Amino acid sequence: MLFIDSHCHLHDARILADISHMVDRAQKAGVQYMVSCATMEENFERTAGLALAYGSVIPCFGIHPWFLDSLSENWQQTLETFLVAHRSGIGETGLDFMDKQADQELQLRVFSHHLALARELERPINIHIRKAWDAFIHLMKKFGPLTTPGLIHSYSGSLDMIPLFERYNLYISFSGSVTRPNARKVVSALGAVSNEMFVMETDAPDIYPSLLNYRKNTINEPKNLPAIAQIAARRVNMGFEKFAARAYKNSLTLFDPVLPLKKMPEIRYKGIR
Repeated sequence: MLFIDSHCHLHDARILADISHMVDRAQKAGVQYMVSCATMEENFERTAGLALAYGSVIPCFGIHPWFLDSLSENWQQTLETFLVAHRSGIGETGLDFMDKQADQELQLRVFSHHLALARELERPINIHIRKAWDAFIHLMKKFGPLTTPGLIHSYSGSLDMIPLFERYNLYISFSGSVTRPNARKVVSALGAVSNEMFVMETDAPDIYPSLLNYRKNTINEPKNLPAIAQIAARRVNMGFEKFAARAYKNSLTLFDPVLPLKKMPEIRYKGIR
């Protein structure tokens, strides 16, 4: 069986020293590709370097809503430069209103620019949404369905919203949170997603799954994806091989524009302002 880790952060300082062994362990576990998402301009170059060093790493470039204080004056140009220069997706980006003091208008402006780039460049977009579902739905209704599919990572919303997101060409990604003993809401959401619209992720080095060797603050890594998928399959009463095959096929479709085996079209891009 083969797997694709649809969302992780291999640039993270906690794991960089072990990255070559981590990639090797992932491949031995059947993880063919790892989609590594940058979170701010500061780690764009590191993410690009990982993709150049390891053929199994698919880079994404974006500004995470937690790190808007890090924006440079030229952040839009920097983001666009990296996207045009590399076979890459967009993200991690999105909305996070957990902190009531967060600048929600700035989050909406930055995220909207990422969405516009995803449409213009025809790239998959990796989306973070937390405590901002109403704002996200409003924005998507204004923006319209994505022409190139994207994903909502580590889904934490209700199952009632899933049909709407699928109509907007958004895949739903599930992380190690689905392995938690009390993860009834997440498991219900996974069971509600269409068979053609779910993918799996680790969010490594975070969200270590509830495995037999679970310990608090353990560093997660992509090699754990098959174990996460096995538990997820059991919780929605689907055979593991069938579940894994569907998740893999869905991931191939989602990331098709940026997979290493596919020749990228020539980009004539004048920028979005």
